[in-house]
Amino acid sequence: MAIFNTDLEAFLFIIIITISLYILNIVISLILDRIKRISVKQKNKLTYTLRVISIGAVVYLLIEGFPSFTEIDPEYTAIITGATSTALAFATSEVFANFMAGVLLLVVDPFDVGDVVKIKGEKGMIKSIKLTKIVIQTFDFILVEISNKEVMSSLILNYTINLGKIKRYRQFKKRVLAPQDIGGARLDLDLKDNTIVEKDKEIRDLYASVSQSEVQKIHSFTFKMKYPYERFRIKVDKTEKLCAQYKEVFGFKPRFHIMDLGFEIIVKFRIITFKAMILLNNQPLLAQDIYEIIKE
Repeated sequence: MAIFNTDLEAFLFIIIITISLYILNIVISLILDRIKRISVKQKNKLTYTLRVISIGAVVYLLIEGFPSFTEIDPEYTAIITGATSTALAFATSEVFANFMAGVLLLVVDPFDVGDVVKIKGEKGMIKSIKLTKIVIQTFDFILVEISNKEVMSSLILNYTINLGKIKRYRQFKKRVLAPQDIGGARLDLDLKDNTIVEKDKEIRDLYASVSQSEVQKIHSFTFKMKYPYERFRIKVDKTEKLCAQYKEVFGFKPRFHIMDLGFEIIVKFRIITFKAMILLNNQPLLAQDIYEIIKE
C-alpha cells in the first residue's frame, strides 16, 4: 500500500520534503561551523551522516509513495521494474560506487578536511569531502577533484598527524620523526658536533608548545631532491644554512637525510609546521631555493 493517496499528492509531498531536507542540511552545516567546541572531523562526520540519511529518506519515498505503482498489473510491474532497475544500474553504477566508497571513507577515516595528503600522485590539502568525491588544493593552488572510488582504490599518504591521542613525549617523537631520524643514515649529523642535541631540543620545544596550546594537528611533509656528487659537501653546507633560515617560516627547522646513492644522491627533506597553508605557500619556495644551490 502506498504512503500517499494520489500520485499528485505524492509528487508534491516528495518535492516539499526534498527541499526541506536540503535546507535542513545547509542550516545544520552552518550551525556546526559556528560551534568551536566541535572538531572539523566531528563536523564532517555529522554532516555526511545527515546527507546519507536524507538521500535514503527521499529514495524510500520515491519507491513507496506513489499509489499508481500498486495498481499496475503484477506481470507488467515486474517487467517495468526489471527494465528500470537495469537502466538505473547502468546509469548510476558509477555514482553508486562513489557513494558506497564515500561511506567506506567515513568509516575508515583516513583523512579529514585540512589534512595534507598525497592521493593518486596529487599532493595538497583536503578542501572538502563530499558524497561522491573529494577536492584537493595542490601546491600550485589548483583544485583537483578525485572520485571516492578512485580514492579507495589508491594509496593514501597522509602527512598530517593528529595529536589528540598522543599523551607522552616518546609517542610524539616517534610520530613526528622520519624513520631516518630514528636510526638511518643522517646527512646533517656531522655538520656540527651538537647537531643531535640541538635536534632533540627542537623536538622537545615543539612538544612543549603543542602541549600548552590547543593545537590538534601538525603537518610533517616530506619531499626528495637529487644532488650531484660534484661539490656535494659544499652544497650540503649551503643547504644547512638555508634550512636554518626557513625555521622562521615554518616554526621548525627543515631536516634532510640521504635516501639513496646511485648516479646521483637522493636527499629527503622533511618540513614540520602547524598550518597547512604555510606549508602550501612556502614548500615550493624552499624547493626552488634548494634547486638553485644544486645548480651551482
